[in-house]
Amino acid sequence: MSIDGDIALASATGGVPASASQDIASAFGLGDDQGSPYLRGQLDLGTLVFTASAFQFSERGQGVLNATFGGLAAATAVATELDFANAKVSGTFDIDLGPVKLSPGLALDVFDFQFKATETTFGNSEQIDEFTPVPMLFVRAEAGVGLVAAVAEVGWLQTPEIDNAELALLDLEAMVELRLAPGFQLFAGYRSIDIDGKGETETESFEVDLNVSGWLIGGGVRF
Repeated sequence: MSIDGDIALASATGGVPASASQDIASAFGLGDDQGSPYLRGQLDLGTLVFTASAFQFSERGQGVLNATFGGLAAATAVATELDFANAKVSGTFDIDLGPVKLSPGLALDVFDFQFKATETTFGNSEQIDEFTPVPMLFVRAEAGVGLVAAVAEVGWLQTPEIDNAELALLDLEAMVELRLAPGFQLFAGYRSIDIDGKGETETESFEVDLNVSGWLIGGGVRF
């Protein structure tokens, strides 16, 4: 998995100036591909299907701030730490449309986002630490021919601004499954999560416009 986009932090409530947003790669030295275990399970009860997945990755970097980040001034050299975790749970109802199975429903994306920037000279630091459950509209489509099946999932939510907090989320996942033998399969796919949001703590305001994405490959059992 890898992360890219912009992030901003202001040392006051009431919002973040547009000039405070800075690229997570150039300012913080993050964005390289990170290996991550990816777990996925599905419970098929006939018409009703429950699916869950989870992954986590960590990254460390170094950069020079392009703008003020909370109490850290622009042009400050920083060491950065990022810990990102996601769990997704969905419940859908299958609708058989011949060669394609369409499954609308609801899902819950849970994000644990921990980001910290520390001055390399004096050791002062600023951080964003957010644990956020996000309910969303969700749909899955599936089609299969012989031993091969293709699966695509889309989750989406956009909230209005309330008390200086706002969120837009688009979660896409697609994979191809090769069912080699009864009860065993291989899969390869891609996951992309777009997060565009803002909020406040008791003393600070933050904004994120990030994409977390990566290729998936693995195997599984069916029973």
